[in-house]
Amino acid sequence: MKNLLPGRRPLVATLLAAALSAAAVAPLHAQEAWPSKPITIVVPFAAGGSLDVTARILGEKLRELLGQTVVIANRPGAGSAVGARVVASAPADGYTLFFASGSAYGFLNLLVPNFEFKLGDFAPIAAVAINSSVIAVSNSLPVKTVGELADFARNKPAELNFCSTGASGINHLQLEMWKGLAKARAGGRALEVTHVPYNGVAPALTGLRGQSVQACMLPYSALVKNLDGKELRVLAVMRPTRLASMPHVATTGEQGYAEMDANDAYVNVAAPKGTPPAVLARLEAALRQAVQDPAVMKKLEELDVQPAFLGSRETQKWLEDDVRKYSTILREAGMALPAAR
Repeated sequence: MKNLLPGRRPLVATLLAAALSAAAVAPLHAQEAWPSKPITIVVPFAAGGSLDVTARILGEKLRELLGQTVVIANRPGAGSAVGARVVASAPADGYTLFFASGSAYGFLNLLVPNFEFKLGDFAPIAAVAINSSVIAVSNSLPVKTVGELADFARNKPAELNFCSTGASGINHLQLEMWKGLAKARAGGRALEVTHVPYNGVAPALTGLRGQSVQACMLPYSALVKNLDGKELRVLAVMRPTRLASMPHVATTGEQGYAEMDANDAYVNVAAPKGTPPAVLARLEAALRQAVQDPAVMKKLEELDVQPAFLGSRETQKWLEDDVRKYSTILREAGMALPAAR
């Protein structure tokens, strides 16, 4: 027996070294194995709108590219705060993603009481499309231009119900931006409109078509298929150039509101802060491949969603610039929380 003990020491040492080596390699294998379970994409608006449909089109392609089920989860409410909180609070493992139109989740901390997250709590992955906004009205409203709409609001105080796709969301802030500019152009005379927020595009369209509201800021892609010449009319597009599909509709700049022309919003995808870089890189590559796929591009274009792609760094910069712009509008409109001013 004495002769066996020395011989066992090298064996024990070898087994211990192998165990330590396996432990060191295990995290790498776990990372390489991503994704090993379904991925959830959180859409912060109701089902049926253009953002929701865009997420489903891309989600199907991601399923094919990543080899895992992709679930679209609609979490509407509070101008996207409900969905943003779900994502920011989720484990940073690449299995919960945020699908947003614009940068609202970067300044919700200025608007929503007890909303503890900022842009830095998310890891932008990519931008995948451009969503232009429009000012639309019911055909029953006797106005043909943005200027006439402002005059109507001044001359008939509180008679104009003006909707957006969510309280404190991008469309709501575009409304506040317009109100501020119109007030300045009228020597300080404010517009008196009643803001009616909806939890997404689909319910906003229902309200506009049913004349519960008379005007609305909306994503163009959600509206264009609902134009039948009888119920709705687009007064302006909030972008630098006219839309090819509506060449007869002037831009806001052409109607005296050039400051509103830079309101194209990027549809972007983000993950919780701390998501492993390798996972983010794989998601970015998969999103690039998905957006550039001819079949996906065709489906998006049929929705009048303009496919586009920005990598993570470009997306981060655009988000930061947009958050600065809208944070200024929030403060000027008196909408920012007192503690955040």
